Amino acid sequence: MTKTDTVNSVIKFLELALSEDGFAFFINIKKSFCMDDELFFDFLHAYITIQKGGRAPLENTLYADFTVYFDRFSAIQGERKILEQIARYAKYFLMLRLEYIENENFARSISVINAYEAWDVYPFLLEVMDDWENGRIDESALLNMLNMVEDLAYKRLQNGEDTDLSSLGMDINKMLFSARLYDEKRSVG
Repeated sequence: MTKTDTVNSVIKFLELALSEDGFAFFINIKKSFCMDDELFFDFLHAYITIQKGGRAPLENTLYADFTVYFDRFSAIQGERKILEQIARYAKYFLMLRLEYIENENFARSISVINAYEAWDVYPFLLEVMDDWENGRIDESALLNMLNMVEDLAYKRLQNGEDTDLSSLGMDINKMLFSARLYDEKRSVG
C-alpha cells in the first residue's frame, strides 16, 4: 500500500467511525497539509509512534496500527479528545517540518535537524513541543533538547550509522520519571 493509499484508507475508516462533525474536523486537519499525502502520512506515522510508546510502525502496518489505536482509545476518551490531540500534534508537526517557528534559536536547531533529515526524531519533538506549549518545560529546556537532537542527528550522519531515534523521547522520559509516574504522564495524551 502506498502512502496515499494508507492516508485514503484512514480517511475512509474515520468517515465511518466518527460523527459527522468529528469527520469534518478531521478533514480540516488533513487540509492543513495542503493535499500533501506523503507529509500527512509522515505525520500519522510520528503520531502513532507516540501512541505505541515510541515503537515506530512499519509503513505497511500504519493503517492497522491507527485503527487499533483509534478503536481502543475512542471508547475510553471519546472522539473529541482524540481529535483535539491529533490537531494539536499536527500543528506541531507542521511547525517543525515547515519551520514556522518565531524563536530564532529554536528555528535554527529545527532547520539543522531537518537538513539532516532526522524525521525519525519527530515523535520526540512533537512531545517536546507539547510539553513546551503547555508549560511543562521552559524555553531553556526545549533549546537544550533541540541541541541534543541536533548533535545526535549529526553524529549519526557522520558515522553513517543507521541509528533509529524514534524512541528517543520515551528513553529520555524514562530517565526523568520513575516508571510509575512515567506511565501515568505519558498514557495517550
